[in-house]
Amino acid sequence: MKGKKLILVLVLLVLCLAAYFGIRQMDLDESGSEEQETIYISQTEGDSITVFSFVSGGETLSFTKDGETWTYDGDGTVDLNQTSITSMVSMLEEITAESRLDEPEALSEYGLDAPSNTISFTGADGTKTLLIGNENEAAGGYYAMLDGESTVYLISSSLPDKFSCTLDTLEETEEETTTEAAAETTAETTEDQSAEESGGDSGEQTE
Repeated sequence: MKGKKLILVLVLLVLCLAAYFGIRQMDLDESGSEEQETIYISQTEGDSITVFSFVSGGETLSFTKDGETWTYDGDGTVDLNQTSITSMVSMLEEITAESRLDEPEALSEYGLDAPSNTISFTGADGTKTLLIGNENEAAGGYYAMLDGESTVYLISSSLPDKFSCTLDTLEETEEETTTEAAAETTAETTEDQSAEESGGDSGEQTE
């Protein structure tokens, strides 16, 4: 009799342990799934973006891609630093959020009733406008939302910071132009030398 009770206790113990570890594994799986989830606000093919604009110092700065070159709509003679512009555009390809508020309070609570910046861009899927609201210092980010939608997001400060620049910081400087010209000259010289060496080797083999 005692033996049967002992077996029953052991069976119950094994079942309890199995249930415990099963539930624990489910919690770990759910936790891992939540950690890996990426919240996308917008996804746009980078090469398809041909126009973008943002607000700087109360003025809207707009840029258009002409072939492979970006130009400033306000003055086509402005020589832009193409690397800087391309870097900004790349941030618009995939805009992600740290968290999402599906049922937000009044937009004024997040500074989205009067956005601090309005970033618009046009790609293959049309024009999108991202509104930037107040900074959440505790979370280290900014509130944002797509114009025409109701969901409010908390995004990293990297994008708002990137689009807070002024036009003069996007202009090509004389030093940068000189550096690029020197790099091109070096590349051309290297190619010429390689061609000469290749030609010399060919001549020697012919002899």
